[in-house]
Amino acid sequence: MTVQTKNLEMHPKLLLDVIKRQAGTLEKAVLEGVMNAIEAGANKVDIKLDPDNSVLYISDDGHGITSEKEIEQYFATFGTPHEKSENKIWAQFRMGRGQLFSFGKNIWETSNFKMKVDIKNWGLVYKLKKIKVPVNGCNIKIELYENPIGKWNYPTIDSFKDRIQHHVQFMPLPIYFNGKQINTPATEIQWDKEDENAYYSFGLGLDMSIYNLGAFVTKLPVSQTGVPGVVVSKKQLGVNFARNDIQSSCPVYKEIQEVIRENRIKKTRRKSGLRLTHYERQTTLTDIRDGIQKYDEVKNIGLLLTSSGRYITLEQIRKNKQFWCFAPEGNRMADNLMEQGAALVFEDVVLSNLNYTGERRNFFSWLLQYQEDLVRGWDTVVKLHREFQGKGSLTDGFLENYITLADLKLNIVERRVLKALNKMRYWKDRIITIGTSDSARAWTDGNSFITLNRSFIKGLCLSDAGNVAQLFAVLVHELAHDDSTMGSHIHGEEFYRNFHEICMSKRWDTNPLSEIRYFSQVMQNFRVDEKIQKIKEKEEKAKVKRDKKLGVVMAQSSI
Repeated sequence: MTVQTKNLEMHPKLLLDVIKRQAGTLEKAVLEGVMNAIEAGANKVDIKLDPDNSVLYISDDGHGITSEKEIEQYFATFGTPHEKSENKIWAQFRMGRGQLFSFGKNIWETSNFKMKVDIKNWGLVYKLKKIKVPVNGCNIKIELYENPIGKWNYPTIDSFKDRIQHHVQFMPLPIYFNGKQINTPATEIQWDKEDENAYYSFGLGLDMSIYNLGAFVTKLPVSQTGVPGVVVSKKQLGVNFARNDIQSSCPVYKEIQEVIRENRIKKTRRKSGLRLTHYERQTTLTDIRDGIQKYDEVKNIGLLLTSSGRYITLEQIRKNKQFWCFAPEGNRMADNLMEQGAALVFEDVVLSNLNYTGERRNFFSWLLQYQEDLVRGWDTVVKLHREFQGKGSLTDGFLENYITLADLKLNIVERRVLKALNKMRYWKDRIITIGTSDSARAWTDGNSFITLNRSFIKGLCLSDAGNVAQLFAVLVHELAHDDSTMGSHIHGEEFYRNFHEICMSKRWDTNPLSEIRYFSQVMQNFRVDEKIQKIKEKEEKAKVKRDKKLGVVMAQSSI
């Protein structure tokens, strides 16, 4: 049978889908228009939006399209290869104009030509006509299929401008939006670092924004980079078809990633563990897992979060002689194990963050598998692991109950404590009570009460200032919660803000900690008062008994 050689072909529907689905947002399509204008030799680009009539304009003073042949090659035909002589900055696919086509009816005027495209109504057809008055550069008018302003994506025209500005922020020539320049060329900015590949600024924003020669490409989460900031490449990056991601094979991007990583590593080594952010700790653990960070360089930095909210170093874990386990975030029984010193409990979120799915006892062996010349001790860590829940686990026998005791069931010291505390004005209308629980020293509903665990009170020496401080610290902790702490709960940003405000208040009548030095004396005064009261009651009883007896005797003697 004869072998035939044939070409693969594109169905018109696929081209239409490519045009419609390249850009997910209007600002991304505008960015494509700006890049085309700069590559056409423009000195500036003007963007205007008329929200009342749903019309968008992009104008430039570049060389434009000067012949019907160029229109056929570069406007009507998608994917025409670029010649080296064109000296293009971003162009790789000759597809970008399709992003503008997808959002509205396009009217392009350039040189002596006007082209109209309306894929919603005409499909892949375009209309071409000659115009008498030539246009210098290119003017694009887009009659938008939908007014973008007022939608959730762009609630106001200012929000739309902000999104455009973010995408063109570091372009090499002036970009105007409704008459005002919205960019600053990368060459005019003071950067933290600069090399042959890119400009770098670290510590800005909430993520790492990557720009390809000044054009925004993507944001990388801080959980991946370990540090927020901005990178503007000096060389063309290899991007995907939609220009919203960078190909992993791009050699320039690989070198840029190494700079980001090295900056993060140096920063981690310089900082103490207390000043590292959550994401810096997370990425440091990732680097240890991958063998990028050396154990000796980070072993004394707090990296693993315990259920009590404290970060533990790898060296502390290696030297630990307690049982240890992983527990769900915010679990009260886990917190109680830590408070009692019964075990070292880590929040299990670290397992998912590092994509660990093996047996939990082997976590540290897995984490350190690429570390050379590790000191001894990690075999012991494996042996000390226990499960958090289940039969024979660290919490076997724990009951997570919360019971408030009636006044009649309280002993004299407990009544004394409640009397002293409830006389104070600090608790925001919450009544202090006493109860029992297997998993908490105290708890609150966030509104009407704070309950102290009877066993916690029993373990305190209330004549000792340190023990009293511990009592008040627990009360302030519960006071800082605006929601229930019965069961598992999270210490979020609002909790820490409340806690800080309470502890740092300079007003004596709003800061419970101001009572610490007086509390023991108040308790002692109550104790003295109670003794005096008992003496009075005893004397009163004796007097009644005496009077009664004397009364009988007197009655007898008067007969």
